[in-house]
Formats: sequence, structure tokens, C-alpha cells
Amino acid sequence: MIGVPLLFGAALSISGENALKHASALAALGPHPFGSPRGRAAAAYVAAGFREVGLGEVRLVDFESDGQRGANVIGVLRAPGPEFVVIGAHHDSTAEAPGGHAAGGFGVLVEVARTLAKLAERPRTLVFVSFDAGETDGRTGARQYLQGLGGDSRNLVAAVAIEAAGWKDGAPVLQAPAYSDPLRPGQTVIAPAWLARTAQASGGVALGDRFASPLVQPVVRAWRARIGSDDEAFLQAGLPALAVTDMPFARVFPHERRSSDTTDKLDAGALAQSGAAVLGIVDALSRAPLSRAAEPHWYSAFGALLTGGGIALVAGLSLLPGLGRAYSSGSVFRAARFAQAVLFVLIAARHPVPAVFVLAVPNTLTAFVAGRWSLLGLLPLGGLAVVALWGFARGALGGLWLQPWELIAAGGALALLWIGRPGPAGPVWRKAAGPKAGAKKKKR
Repeated sequence: MIGVPLLFGAALSISGENALKHASALAALGPHPFGSPRGRAAAAYVAAGFREVGLGEVRLVDFESDGQRGANVIGVLRAPGPEFVVIGAHHDSTAEAPGGHAAGGFGVLVEVARTLAKLAERPRTLVFVSFDAGETDGRTGARQYLQGLGGDSRNLVAAVAIEAAGWKDGAPVLQAPAYSDPLRPGQTVIAPAWLARTAQASGGVALGDRFASPLVQPVVRAWRARIGSDDEAFLQAGLPALAVTDMPFARVFPHERRSSDTTDKLDAGALAQSGAAVLGIVDALSRAPLSRAAEPHWYSAFGALLTGGGIALVAGLSLLPGLGRAYSSGSVFRAARFAQAVLFVLIAARHPVPAVFVLAVPNTLTAFVAGRWSLLGLLPLGGLAVVALWGFARGALGGLWLQPWELIAAGGALALLWIGRPGPAGPVWRKAAGPKAGAKKKKR
């Protein structure tokens, strides 16, 4: 067991063995996709598990989509007041696999529920939902749950989706990719900065990847992520959400969507670790202020989080050295720098995280350094390209969020940094002089 000291008022323990037991029972059904008889059996098992661990108001909520029928399973731990936190996972699998890895996420969900059910009091109501159709592209079960909320959605503090857990070689990370905004074509929605900050501070869980964290957010804001979870449905409905998974961005569970995706690949200690991370996040959200601030512009690296104002400050400061040198330089460098600043501001206003990540260093460096050493300014772009290529290779990324004209503007902003040469560090004052400039006048 892993003990987690919480502000709930008790030291709570997560049992990885219990989580593995529930995961194994669910995966033992074999492939149980949405709409199948086994899928219905999975929902019935979830309901029994929720009752067993002490959740109240347990119910199956049937729904239909594209001619297929399924059911979400809901259980509640009540608290005074209307505000609530949703903790979710999904109980369906693909048609090809028994879904052992995703079942690990369900096992964590049940074990977190069992642990929190021991508390006599809690600051906010906790709603545990096992979604059906979580493996569908539309996150159908989560959308059906949100439709059922109706006006009560105004009291939702945030949702935490447990995507998968228990991989022996994994580690719990927060997943916050950008998703398409259904109300603004070409725009994105993403977990708000306050939620990312709250979740990170709750237990030191990395965002995206423990080692490549500086690169993950620029990548998922420039490229469309194919990875995702039920948090997508909440975010697209204008509600704060993020996901917890044990697959870092740079790695992939090797048995995903295969017949070999069985629970013998899971580890009780890894499940307990994921459970402890979820407990910490739920604890923090049980006390966080209710907010609907979108706060889409933020950057996280190694546990620190920079919001939109900080990103804008970094962008502005990175331009100052080059613009300052441009005043005292030749016309070619001066024209290039002012044109570059215009393009940089344009692209940074639309995509601040990837733009500032790629261009802030070369903006500053090329104002002082010429020749081969100035190429060090391309290191952020190189790192971004490596992680993006790896993401494409493992099927985690799709097309670009940036429009073609935005790519051209970004490329121009980068290329213009190497046009001309910077002048001296300070202003140079020159006086108009004739052929004998500087010579002393002769006395008559």
C-alpha cells in the first residue's frame, strides 16, 4: 500500500493489489467493446464494484449511439453544497483486445473510491463515473454524461479522467493535449492554467513527460494529438478537465489495442502510484476555487508553470536586444529585424507557446552572435522536431494546428534572424567630416 497524507484530514492508503484485482476481473471478460453483450456485462461488474467499495446512488445510465446501446455507471460520495468533482475512467475495450491497460485505469478508479469512502466528511461531493464508449473517437459516453448533467454542470469544479494505469515501465503523468474547439473552427481548447497548476502542485506529477516536459506543450499545441481521453468531451463543452495516464509522451504501451493487452502486463506498485497521484489531485480540487477562466495560454516545464502574461513578457524581452542593435546597424540588418519582429508578434499572438519556445532563444542570441555559434539558437526548434517525429512514429500526433500562412510567417520570422549583421553593442555617433576630418585647424 502507498500512504498519501491529504488535507481531507487523514492519511489514506491506496492498495495496488485491490486495483489489480478489479482490473483483472474486468479484462477477464475478454474484448468488450461498446454495444456488445460483454460490454453490458462490464457495466454490470462496474456497478457491483462501486457498491462494494461504499459508493452511494449507484446507477447505470443507458444511452444509444449509432444504433449501439451502452451504459455509463455512476456512483457518488456526497458532501454539503452543490459543487462536485468528477473522477472518471472507461470500462469498454476495443474489439481486438481485452483492454488490460485501460482496465488498470478502472481499477485505480474503484480503489480511489474505496479509499475516499472511508472519510466521514469531505469538502465537496465526489462523483465517480465509469464511461462506456471511451474507446470511440467521439468519447460518446462522456458526452452522454454531460448531456445528463444539464444545468448542474455549472457546479462542476473539474473532471479528472484516468486513461490507463499499471504499466510496469510507465509512470503517472498529467495529459493535457489541445483538442479542436467545436464552436470556433481552427481553434483549440485545452485544460486551463489554474487546473494544470493545481494538479501539478498536488503531488509533483509531471505534465506530459518527466524528462521531456519542456517540449511536450509546444509539440501538442503545434500538432494535433491523437492521444486523448474523456477529458476531451468536458473541455469541448467548456468545462475544466485533464487526464492522468501512465504513458509518458515519449513512450507508448507496446500492447495497446492488441490481443496481448492483458493484466499480466500490469504491476500492483505502479497501480498504487497512479492511485496516489489521483488522490492528490482530487484532494486539491476538493478545495480549489470554482473557476470558469479559460486560461488557454500556459507553458509548463519541470514543475514550473508560466501563464499567458509571463509568456508575453518573455516574448517581449527576447525582441529587445535585436531591436536595440538594429538602431545602430546597417540598413539590411535594421530592416530584417523590424520585419522579423512584426512576424514574430503576429505568430506569437496566435500560437504563443510554440512560437515563443522556438523563437525566443534565437531572437536574443542572434542579436549578439554571428556565424556558426548563432546556430545554437536553432536548438529549441531541433528538440521540437525530434519529439514531433517521435510522436508521429508512435502514432501520437496527426496534422498541424498551424495554418499554411502561419507556417510561412513562422519560417520567415526565423529566417530573417540571419539576414545582415548586427552593428556595435552601443550607439555610434558619427560627425560629418571632410577630407581633413579630425585634423586641427591651422592658425592664420
